[in-house]
Amino acid sequence: MRKLITILFVSVLGFFTSCNSDTFQEHEIGDNLIDKSTEVHLIDTFTVQSATVKLDSVLTSGYPDISRPYTNILFGGYHDDHFGDVTSEFYTTLSLGGAFEMVADINNKKNIPLQFDSLVFIGFPDTRYYGDTLQEQTISFHKLNKEIYLPNGQKGFYGHHTIANDDVAFGSSAFYLKPRKQSVEIKTIGDKAIPEIERKRDGLRLRIADAFGQDIVNRVNSNDDTLHNIFKWRKFFNGMVLKPGSGNSVMFSFKLGDPGMKLRLYFTYSGSKKGYHDFPVVISRNRSSESTLPYYNFSNFISDKTSTPQDLGRIVEETEELKSEETDNLAFIQGGIGFYAKVKIPYVENLNNLGVTGGVLKSELIFYPLEGSFDNSIFRLPSSAISVYVTNRDNNRVAALTDSRGSALSAVYNNYTEHKNEGYYSIDLTSYVNGILTNGQDFEDGLLIGFSYENIGNTFDRMIIENDPGSDFRIRLKTTYVVQN
Repeated sequence: MRKLITILFVSVLGFFTSCNSDTFQEHEIGDNLIDKSTEVHLIDTFTVQSATVKLDSVLTSGYPDISRPYTNILFGGYHDDHFGDVTSEFYTTLSLGGAFEMVADINNKKNIPLQFDSLVFIGFPDTRYYGDTLQEQTISFHKLNKEIYLPNGQKGFYGHHTIANDDVAFGSSAFYLKPRKQSVEIKTIGDKAIPEIERKRDGLRLRIADAFGQDIVNRVNSNDDTLHNIFKWRKFFNGMVLKPGSGNSVMFSFKLGDPGMKLRLYFTYSGSKKGYHDFPVVISRNRSSESTLPYYNFSNFISDKTSTPQDLGRIVEETEELKSEETDNLAFIQGGIGFYAKVKIPYVENLNNLGVTGGVLKSELIFYPLEGSFDNSIFRLPSSAISVYVTNRDNNRVAALTDSRGSALSAVYNNYTEHKNEGYYSIDLTSYVNGILTNGQDFEDGLLIGFSYENIGNTFDRMIIENDPGSDFRIRLKTTYVVQN
């Protein structure tokens, strides 16, 4: 600590519950007047060390083994001057969507062959996105070379997983992302009733080359049981991966579940009658019985940070960390990739030296996002909750940080409209600091600040935290401490 700012209460400014020297407790308003020998210290000059660490594995499929799959997926790519190039591919299986057969002609007791019209990818972005939506985006569809199975002993798929797939796409398309418009599903009775000009507003619809769809219709017309049996369908079509183009400028979220993501095959029969069949993407789930198959989908995150000013690609293992002194006094948080800011407060135990008895009224960690690293259109401040975890020397998550009632803590954003660049995040560390004063702390004890372990693989949010010791916007531990002499 460089200095202490001491405020001596000489009049009745409040009330507090007294404490003893053995137990430090959080103080609430009580019934006794503050004694004249009581001093209240406001301290915000603790040394706060920071660094950036990276998780070895980021779960991107949700938790299908315990019924907590993700109901959306992330797809796309963007360039960020601070975080480099980031892309997300999407791997998925497709359901057969029920038996796909020729149309039955009941009167003539025969089946009517189908004529292939088109194959369309339909997806519904939600309104979340990250990056520049004004540029044209591209997407390609590649068949997987083997079925998706959950690796033995693993609870799900991680951001570094890939599955072998065809180099040549079976379809590709270009589009402009319009999140609000494309998230809407137009409610009609039958897709055929939608005029073509309106149909384009019903989700994101991308035409796929005819060859794959024509092959499916040929199999239907030859009564191939591949289109009758889900097990044979999955052997025929293991699944697909959606890949963004190298020039894509936005990452966004696709909905899973109703109205869902699907391949839709349009066909004609009896000369002019129209119909379609859907092959839907199913939310991740494990096998529930011998008669059903598991369904998995996950995102694979690829990150190239070689061009970043701080060379964040130097972090390879979870046990490694880049101290802020090595990264221009900055610490980094990033979803999908798995960056966390690590914070250590090595001298907080010095509070025990302030008096005979004492206790913390309030202790609050304050940190500022780097000015110029965010805006209101392309790189916004995180919408995801920022969580806090106790960590150890190996940067493992030990436990979620909680308050005195056992509730998990998260950062609160304090935004002052008069001075937008001075908005900051705060975390109530009162219980954490009191715990240290009671039990002490190891030199390697610290806190991880970032997105929750349950959701970090399903968010594209990121943030840069400033911690220049000479700046007014450095990370601070602001503590109000009561001493009775």
